[in-house]
Amino acid sequence: MDNIKLIQRKELAILKEFIRICEKHQLTYYILGGTLLGAVRHQGFIPWDDDIDIGMPRTDYEFLMNLPQEEFKAPYQLVNEKVNPEFTKAFMNLQDKSTSIIMTYSNERSEQALWIDIFPLDGMPANKVKKYWHGKHYLFARMMVQLSQFNKIVNVNKKNRPLLEKVIIKLADVFKIENVLNYKKYQQYYIKVISKYDMSEEYAGNYTGAYKLREIVPSKYFGRGTVLQFEDLMVNAPMDYIGYLEAIYGPNYMELPPIEDRAPHQYEIIKL
Repeated sequence: MDNIKLIQRKELAILKEFIRICEKHQLTYYILGGTLLGAVRHQGFIPWDDDIDIGMPRTDYEFLMNLPQEEFKAPYQLVNEKVNPEFTKAFMNLQDKSTSIIMTYSNERSEQALWIDIFPLDGMPANKVKKYWHGKHYLFARMMVQLSQFNKIVNVNKKNRPLLEKVIIKLADVFKIENVLNYKKYQQYYIKVISKYDMSEEYAGNYTGAYKLREIVPSKYFGRGTVLQFEDLMVNAPMDYIGYLEAIYGPNYMELPPIEDRAPHQYEIIKL
């Protein structure tokens, strides 16, 4: 079995543990991003994909965050900033602690276990003025929290960035911006900003996702959810998953990308 297939099998096992916990505590979740695209286009993983993305309404997300570790079967562990100060993301992972890989996309190489990402889903007001300023406030807060941990999380090798973003990253790298910004201060600020509105607003989504404001869609897209096949599982997905996928990937989401864009994350495998 090649590495990508083995990683996908491990990821699927983590997902099964996550779903077990959600069903036990009646928590709402939706598959998102490439995981949802994979379910719709491939009825499972995108063949070259090696991660799983999950979204949860903020209230369910925080309930999960506060569960004792004893709820999770070994070797699975819920990892977030609350239980692990070295974890500096504004979302959570459920990790398989029997595995080990080294991430190589940033200036600092970091060793970690295989994981699935669990993102909070927050709201966005419909009022045009509030929506505009909340979006700008969010983008500024996101930029500052990323710059405050630049060497650890920023993918310096990513090519398809806007010119302004490339300039900011280059300057941050040259002037070692991470050394003058207080990460904890900006992380708290960032989370406060994105959690200001809940999913009762007209718009909602994953502010911490890779596509930024494109991931904020009409709240009705999530709704009560629907069920889709993902490998050998039936998983929860946004009710209007077509509208969600078109918002993020465009109307041609069912088309395969060029071969040169079919690449997994940048890492080295230590133990699977």
